[in-house]
Amino acid sequence: MASIIKVDQIETDVNLTGSASAPSLYPMNDTNTGVFFPAADTVAISTGGTERLRVNSSGNLVVTGTTDLSNVTVSGTVSGTYTLGGTPTISSPTISSPVLSGTATGTYTLGGTPSLTATALTGTIAAARLPTGSVLQVVQANSTNQTTTTSSNFQATGHSVTITPSSSSSKILLLHQGMVNSQASSVWCWGTIYRNASVNLYSGGAYDAAGGIYTNNSSDSHCPMTFATLDSPNTTSATTYTIYFKNNNNSSAVRYNADAWKLYFIAMEIAG
Repeated sequence: MASIIKVDQIETDVNLTGSASAPSLYPMNDTNTGVFFPAADTVAISTGGTERLRVNSSGNLVVTGTTDLSNVTVSGTVSGTYTLGGTPTISSPTISSPVLSGTATGTYTLGGTPSLTATALTGTIAAARLPTGSVLQVVQANSTNQTTTTSSNFQATGHSVTITPSSSSSKILLLHQGMVNSQASSVWCWGTIYRNASVNLYSGGAYDAAGGIYTNNSSDSHCPMTFATLDSPNTTSATTYTIYFKNNNNSSAVRYNADAWKLYFIAMEIAG
């Protein structure tokens, strides 16, 4: 049996390491509150039989249980991994050069006037948390395809871009830069965009087209054809947009990208 020493109303067991419920160093008549030594080079404090605080062999301070940190001041360089659980409240902190990574759970309140300097944040912000109008993704498709038609019905050019929206509420902004060519005088050439080869995005307007060219007294005219429109596909499935064109008024040939330029077609998902 280890000896007991009484010094100024404090008892200590000089041999036992103690535990949270029976600490080695405790005040008289309160044997479950005091100091104990749970491991080599480690000291801990318990109250009411529960460990509240310890300093481990690396010199790290470990606080356990539900803790109010409102009056704690941390200075110097803080490093390592820190997990905030539950719903802690931190008042008037100054955090210098923090690196935040991983996943944080729970609700965290920074009171007073918190200061975050030289912050480095890693990870991904979910698309659902971005404000309306944010650009969520951009897809670009280039083409050098040459397509010729004499049809008065819209024909596919082969210049397409495919995008898979992350949300059914998203809008798709489409930007196209192209070139068309007529092979005779007095020819109308019209262009449009189809979604999934079935929905004409400009249906209902003049000639169901976004625009076009008319050639007069020329047997070989080259003109730019550019589109910019906002579509609402209401889907999260892959969606393909394709440029279509047609000869509107006679059987003469019209050509899309007659000289095989490198044309672009861009689809941008916009948060709705």
